[in-house]
Amino acid sequence: MPIQQKGLSIASVTLTTLRSSHQYGILNFSKESNDASTTELTSLHTNDTIVCTTSIPISMSVSEFLEFLAPVESLVSHYRVIGDTTVDTYMVLMKFREAEAASEYYKQYNNRKFSSMEPERCQVIYIESVEINSVILPPYTFPFIHDDLISEETLPTCPVCLEPMDEHVTGLLTIICQHTFHSHCLSKWSDGSCPVCRYSQKSVTGPDMVMSAERMVEETNECSDCHSNTNLWVCLLCGHIGCGRYGNAHAYEHYKESQHIYAIEIESQRVWDYAGDGYVHRLIENELDGKLVELSNRENESTNVNQEKLEAMSIEYSYLLSSQLDSQQIYYENEMEKVKSQVHTLNHHLKSLFSEKDSVLNRCDLIQQQIEETEAAVNEAMDEKKKTEGRLEEWTQRTEGMKQLWLEEKKTTNGLMSSNDILVKSIKEKQDKIQELSDQVRDLTFFLEAREKVQDHPELEGGSVGTRTPHARHNKRKGKR
Repeated sequence: MPIQQKGLSIASVTLTTLRSSHQYGILNFSKESNDASTTELTSLHTNDTIVCTTSIPISMSVSEFLEFLAPVESLVSHYRVIGDTTVDTYMVLMKFREAEAASEYYKQYNNRKFSSMEPERCQVIYIESVEINSVILPPYTFPFIHDDLISEETLPTCPVCLEPMDEHVTGLLTIICQHTFHSHCLSKWSDGSCPVCRYSQKSVTGPDMVMSAERMVEETNECSDCHSNTNLWVCLLCGHIGCGRYGNAHAYEHYKESQHIYAIEIESQRVWDYAGDGYVHRLIENELDGKLVELSNRENESTNVNQEKLEAMSIEYSYLLSSQLDSQQIYYENEMEKVKSQVHTLNHHLKSLFSEKDSVLNRCDLIQQQIEETEAAVNEAMDEKKKTEGRLEEWTQRTEGMKQLWLEEKKTTNGLMSSNDILVKSIKEKQDKIQELSDQVRDLTFFLEAREKVQDHPELEGGSVGTRTPHARHNKRKGKR
């Protein structure tokens, strides 16, 4: 079990009813105490703007949880981190500015995974009342439940930014050690501990955590440029950490850039003067009168020191520090001038970009107008095309009809031609037959006439009858012509 510090509390949630698909519960605060007579419970009733997010894994820091709730951060007026009865999780009590925002948060985040790579899920419960041991935890430790407990004249200040903490203006965050900050200030604190008391809610009882903590302490100090952790020097004016001349000499480069002449070596705690190129006296504050006195490194040096000499050294040291502060002011003023020059250049560049943007927008408008004209021409051409296609289809239908009529007439003509050939052949055959019958009739007529003449003239009986060829007579007549 982790060690609970004084003033820290743990809580549990007791589920009560389910109303409008929202789970309600009672938040019970408790603290281990052997004296049962000191237990005095106070119940604080809440409204529908306070919810409790439970089952948050201890591996997720408060800043990571705030990043998880980034979409609804502006809707929350106060967070309060509370320890859970289990050592692996904690919970956060949240007060929203409006009940609708709390309801939307419940719908969006209840039973939602904290990470797609982890199985833990976010559990959200509406808090209808808070039960507090008023002896251990006074009710004024929950000012966000009743807005009238703190007046505007007595607003506390944030320990990080030193600005007044008003939950109506910006969200507040009270961590497990009962220190309150602006939520956006603590979200930038990546250490995982309280900026005031350095309390960390993460357990370090396991051997792996102890080793990692020792390794963290060993690796806390490192060069700001090359990240070396040996032969380190700290600037006494701005706190810059750099390696010494036997390394990459980043501390000396910082002196050349900022003209901060005093730096202290972490290992030996000796102060080096870059301007004088030598060590200076080590000065400490006297616990009796608060004055700066010299701390000697020699064990056998006499403890009786001339008080006037020490005061002179103190005045000289104060004068050197003030002169260095003046040089630091000049250095930062020069840096500000450089930044102003860069801002001026960026503003000029921004104006040129805006003018270029306007020209590009004008070109875009012109191109858009041309596109609209082209689209109108294309639409007109498409209409003309549709009309032409309609006329083409009409003429195609007419052509198909004429072709069909021509084929029918051709078929009829072919039938008539074949019938004509049959008729001509039949006529010819009949003419030949008529000619043959005419010849037979002529011969029969001639025979009958001859017989009658013979009967009329008996003397002609036994004679012969001859005929002349008509062709010879025809040719003879032709020759006479």
